[in-house]
Amino acid sequence: MKQTELSSPRKSVALYGGSFDPVHCAHLAVARVTQAQLDLDQVIFIPAAQSPLKAHTTIASDEARIEMLRLATAEQPRFAVDCSEIERGGISYTVDTIQAFRAKNTASQLYWIIGADQFERLPQWHRIEDIARLVTFAVLRRPGHTIAKSVVPGLKYVGIEAPLMSHSSSAIRAALEQGLSVQDLVPPSVEAFISSHGLYTQ
Repeated sequence: MKQTELSSPRKSVALYGGSFDPVHCAHLAVARVTQAQLDLDQVIFIPAAQSPLKAHTTIASDEARIEMLRLATAEQPRFAVDCSEIERGGISYTVDTIQAFRAKNTASQLYWIIGADQFERLPQWHRIEDIARLVTFAVLRRPGHTIAKSVVPGLKYVGIEAPLMSHSSSAIRAALEQGLSVQDLVPPSVEAFISSHGLYTQ
């Protein structure tokens, strides 16, 4: 697995981290809306090895999550997949990922995609003051959550108007365990991969 290399300097790039276990249509919708509203050159999906704020481990293997992301983004020329957090292993700290990306892509306008619910928890993030100096947060507005001025010094953010989609990776896994169809919740290529590999059935 090789880290994503940008073929030429990009004027604007958004990094989109998560477990993606599995990647689903809401993830892709968020990426498309953010790309359009910010006129991004690229959205890079970054599957985490282990989130520092989530106790559970992923269900699908690293290789399976990466392949599902590649299938889901294959027909989106502005989308890419970066495997650096999985290659690094251990807890996936956002600051390490951003610093590594910045070191190779110093000319990029860099965003980090995040939900309004997570935005409220930013003061808990590891070395958030360093992160705030390196990226602008693209914050997805959500009912019941306000994008208030952060208590983190120097933090920059922009609000994103994204459609509210209720399904989640955990709900999709639960449906698959019960033998229910997820046809409208994941891309067809991802659904076929899940079925052929018997993922999330136990």
